[in-house]
Amino acid sequence: MKIDIDKVRALYGAVQNVWPNDNMWHQYTKNQISKYINRMKYAEDSYLLNAGSGGSDYGLKFRMVHVDIVENKINQFQEYVTASVETMPFDASTFTDVICVGSVINYCDAMTTIHELSRVLKPRGSLLIEFESSWGFEHRKSSIYKRDAEIVKLPYFGKYHTQWIYSPKYISNILYLAGFKIAAKHRFHFLSGLLYSKCQDENKAANFAKYDWLFRVLPIIKHHSSNIIYYCIKN
Repeated sequence: MKIDIDKVRALYGAVQNVWPNDNMWHQYTKNQISKYINRMKYAEDSYLLNAGSGGSDYGLKFRMVHVDIVENKINQFQEYVTASVETMPFDASTFTDVICVGSVINYCDAMTTIHELSRVLKPRGSLLIEFESSWGFEHRKSSIYKRDAEIVKLPYFGKYHTQWIYSPKYISNILYLAGFKIAAKHRFHFLSGLLYSKCQDENKAANFAKYDWLFRVLPIIKHHSSNIIYYCIKN
């Protein structure tokens, strides 16, 4: 099974908002990502790449280039490029910082994408990357649980679509090979993932995301979030 990029492009091109307003799970995810991004300390002269933008600038006021496979999601910005994050038309060491969130790499080959992000990032630059983990509790009774890399079908806007799911160790190893050091981690959707595995209702399950603060500090359990953010520095 392979991911059909044309189907992904058609899916995202057809929706008005990549973060459904009536879906508590996705809204919580967006809020967690936005809060984390806005805690970052970027220099005044930062030149950011928003890889897989989806039309979000997260309120940042720095110079930013938006990249997405769907032009109508980013053409409202002054600087944008319609391209896959696996192959981008930028010179090496162009950007001071890179943001790649919204589970963008779950629709791409992680190895290819992370090396491409490293290529366009300056040495000592930062990468903030977020992905959906195979260690999430919602997968615990499936064959993909804790798998390094596996293609799965998951619901989005009421339909099932194809994407990759990755283990934290797999992504960490690729980051290391691409010249990154992970400086910080942020995990979310713990108990909500467990509840989703039982009720298959994202809105009901998302009510339990408010307990994430507790699960982040519990031994063993803290590794079983559905989503992970890594803040990395390029060597």
